[in-house]
Amino acid sequence: MEIKPPTDIEKERDERVLLMLIEAIKILGGPRKLIHLRNLTWIPSLLRACYMLLLKDAGYTNEEIAEKLGTTKATIQKMASADPEAVLKKIEGIETGEEVDEHVAGGIAKLAYKAMRRRLTEDEARLISETAKVLGADWAVKLMTSIKGLDFPVEKADLLPRLAGFKIYDIPIEEILDNIEYPIASPAKLVKEVAEYIHKKRGK
Repeated sequence: MEIKPPTDIEKERDERVLLMLIEAIKILGGPRKLIHLRNLTWIPSLLRACYMLLLKDAGYTNEEIAEKLGTTKATIQKMASADPEAVLKKIEGIETGEEVDEHVAGGIAKLAYKAMRRRLTEDEARLISETAKVLGADWAVKLMTSIKGLDFPVEKADLLPRLAGFKIYDIPIEEILDNIEYPIASPAKLVKEVAEYIHKKRGK
């Protein structure tokens, strides 16, 4: 069977899975605890669950995901239906040598996915803020500082409490938020939408 080199999209997905795996290990108590509990056999299940979430985000069906990951549709459904908070309580009581099933792996992966997205969002916001400082765009720096900790994508209702009373070139943030499209996928998208509205408004 011919093994094709990964596409750019697949490479990016692989990188995100590695980030999710790191977050999952943190959730489980860190690498030392995994070694102590002799639960390194969890890793393949966690990897499958991480890939499952990213493939779902990309629009793949359960059948397609099962085929890609070499497992069954039932396994994918079990991972996808996991309740992260219930799983978090369960793993607190896991004992040495205890195996992790697909449901638990799915819950851990969901928690890791959320942590990974938050980390990437914070990194992106930090980069935008640093660039804005260099360019003298103080409003963008303040915007990034105000939204720190928000999980993207966001809606208007998520932004308003953080930005109430904020003005950009004397334009109230409430007016700006009323005139941009939602959901906002990332900090970069938020800055782009705000900047475009400001340019349009000031150009009148």
